[in-house]
Amino acid sequence: MRIANVVLNDFTRDTRVLKISRSLAEAGHDVTVVALSGEGLPMEEDGGGFKVMRTRIATSSLPRGTVFGALKMAELALRVVWKWRNVDAWHCNDIEAFVLGWCAQRLNPRLQLIYDCHEFEAERNAKPAIERKMVGWLERRMIRKASAVITVSPSIADAYRERYSRYGIPEVHLVRNIPEARPPAADGSAPDHFRSRFSIPDGAFIALYQGAFTYNRGLETALEAMQGLEDSGIHLVLMGYGPLQHLVDEAAARMPHVHVHPAVPYEEVLAHTRSADVGLVSVKPTCLSYLYCLPNKLFEYLLAGVPVLSNDLPDCRALIEQCDSGQVVHDDTPEGWRNALLAMKARGSGAYEQGLQRAGRELSWANESRSLFRAYAGGGDGTR
Repeated sequence: MRIANVVLNDFTRDTRVLKISRSLAEAGHDVTVVALSGEGLPMEEDGGGFKVMRTRIATSSLPRGTVFGALKMAELALRVVWKWRNVDAWHCNDIEAFVLGWCAQRLNPRLQLIYDCHEFEAERNAKPAIERKMVGWLERRMIRKASAVITVSPSIADAYRERYSRYGIPEVHLVRNIPEARPPAADGSAPDHFRSRFSIPDGAFIALYQGAFTYNRGLETALEAMQGLEDSGIHLVLMGYGPLQHLVDEAAARMPHVHVHPAVPYEEVLAHTRSADVGLVSVKPTCLSYLYCLPNKLFEYLLAGVPVLSNDLPDCRALIEQCDSGQVVHDDTPEGWRNALLAMKARGSGAYEQGLQRAGRELSWANESRSLFRAYAGGGDGTR
């Protein structure tokens, strides 16, 4: 099957698109990632078993907004839809790509559309109400044209079934963001990246915030929690990048037990994560998409053998309790996180060893990708 894996970014850090493309290619499909151009990036490249082809659009420099967004989508429709209309399937990452796929299907009725919702698309963080309503209207109109729908958490899958059952939604498949396994060295040793880089004492307890430095991820709360922990032996490492970079840099300059580590390539993430004693999931439930999330970092912590300290988010809580692989913070305040960190340090990471071993056995991308293959095996011609 010829598959266009359509993603409206420059495909430099989208690990989900990378994993799905690899898996589909290894299963014998002819896969091309259709992405956007970026500064210094080749327009075409070998992705390692699949192709990457980027599209340059003249409207890319326009500011964000509903009107400008419509102009960008119009140009994308002209450039992307026409070029990729004759493949066998579009793997549509998020609503914008699904709209383009729906347009392509009007030109090629046999085109299969796999709608991969990386979040609860109509309930995303920081989206104006008018945009959320528009996404909901589009999904109600188009969802029956998909061959299958893929979501990233059980609660989002249930929400899609409940919200769109009357509109002819096809089968919904759960494909969580579990990373590809990268085992430690054969002798069991692992570099202690954070202690060596930041001169953290051997007996100190390292908490890791991993991922985007952006709004409503609990970053500010985590930083406030570190105030008053100067002599506790607890250090916070923040590894990532984003619009709140200045905030973490200022905190690190002010507090010697807070450290900033640049983002690392996908292949190196688990090796660095193993250097922590606890991983933080501090997403604020400001929208349904965040309330129901199962973020990449949660699985990265677990597969690195690191226990998790998480906000009380239903799917995160269920996974942590299922594997006995961490604790849930019920008081989402700086004091609540401070007390939870002290309790985790007192208990010690070894208390979760059996649960983490179970997580390592049960969670794998190899297992998760079976649901991806079922989505393709059950696809129809999209003409319903």
